[in-house]
Amino acid sequence: MRSVFQYVRPSCLEDAVQFLGKNGAETVILAGGTDLMLAMRKGDVECKYVMDVSRLKELKVVSLQGDHLVIGAAVTYTELVESDLIHAQAPVISAAASCVGSEQIRNVGTLGGNVGNASPAADSIPGLMVHNARLEIVRRGEFITKPLSEIIMGPYRTPLIRGDLITKFLIDRLPHPYHAVYQRIGRRRAMAIARINLAATARLGPSGAICDFRMSIGSMTPQPYRALSVERMVIDKRPDQGLLTEVAALTTAGMLKLSGVRSSTEYKKPAAQGLIIKSLSELFGIPINEGESQ
Repeated sequence: MRSVFQYVRPSCLEDAVQFLGKNGAETVILAGGTDLMLAMRKGDVECKYVMDVSRLKELKVVSLQGDHLVIGAAVTYTELVESDLIHAQAPVISAAASCVGSEQIRNVGTLGGNVGNASPAADSIPGLMVHNARLEIVRRGEFITKPLSEIIMGPYRTPLIRGDLITKFLIDRLPHPYHAVYQRIGRRRAMAIARINLAATARLGPSGAICDFRMSIGSMTPQPYRALSVERMVIDKRPDQGLLTEVAALTTAGMLKLSGVRSSTEYKKPAAQGLIIKSLSELFGIPINEGESQ
């Protein structure tokens, strides 16, 4: 049985905030709707109102504000890919967006919807994590800011409540020059959900030693994983094949400590190690031996 609801499309963010202040508990937010529409057709969503915020100009902004890149929550995957500003300031985010679904999904799916859905395989999450992303959220008429690391509590679990509206993301601008890479493993080449995905950024000092390194891996742990201890360990070291192998081993050990051994561990552990080595070899321009990343 399909859901029955009243469709609402505010003309501006202020109107949306006022409506949610009165009706938030009975309202579901529609941005891209790639997952929501399926649930509604099945009758899995019960609400009085569905608010469409996909066309709010305040949620479509992409701009620089001081040390942050600001990305509106209603920016689509296609717009993430095509934005020169995002490509220059956060290339891992545009690279991840290019891997999402089909062209039709990229044209309507949004960054806010991807994060709010909290899928453990969400392509955008690792890239946002390495940029220390924060979310601006409207809750009962008040604007609050939360780190992304506090929003994803587990697979499809967040602290967001009915009527909360994600308005924008605040992304750390990384110092130039820096290198970035995004890689994923899917079940097939096209339109596949990521089984493992990875984003990493790094900056080398004049001597060739690592002075900044950030790495996040998705689909391996209940919450987004930043390998913080490994990030600290590599500082002031020169990247070589031995260091890449050590990073891969320590990172996968840390993830398994959080997630525990599962039926998929036999596949995912070597796959994750191989993905890390392959990604970091690209990041640092280090040739790897045949079979090293398998």
